Amino acid sequence: MKKLICIWGFFMVLILSGSAILQQSGVAEARIIVENVVNSLTTPLSVDCKTVNVDYGSQTVAAGEGWGFTVVASEVDPSVECVFKDGDHAVKTVEIWNYARSGYSDVPWYNCDSSCTWEVKEDGFYYLLQETGNYKLYSSW
Repeated sequence: MKKLICIWGFFMVLILSGSAILQQSGVAEARIIVENVVNSLTTPLSVDCKTVNVDYGSQTVAAGEGWGFTVVASEVDPSVECVFKDGDHAVKTVEIWNYARSGYSDVPWYNCDSSCTWEVKEDGFYYLLQETGNYKLYSSW
């Protein structure tokens, strides 16, 4: 338990330090977003997400399972793209976050205060509308 508390404390210090550095350099404050990907396909889904500065690695998400990761988005590291592939569909790259457009209501990440949930289905990529709890189609395969 002590190790977990120490690791959590260290993580928070890193986030707060990074935010302070961004503010001192004249860059707008960073936003911390938890991204969640839910695989509603019948086959495993390969997900490879990255920003300009951070590679979250390739993950294989089993059918019916999910995977999540935390993004510290800012003007310095503004967008998150994920490459999705499974055995039945062509490879698809989807931008799942863009700091510069986060205040515009015509984009999915407008709904993301602190977390975004994406669901991958046979017909495409959906994002969760937090106010209704329903998913909306964002992009087809």
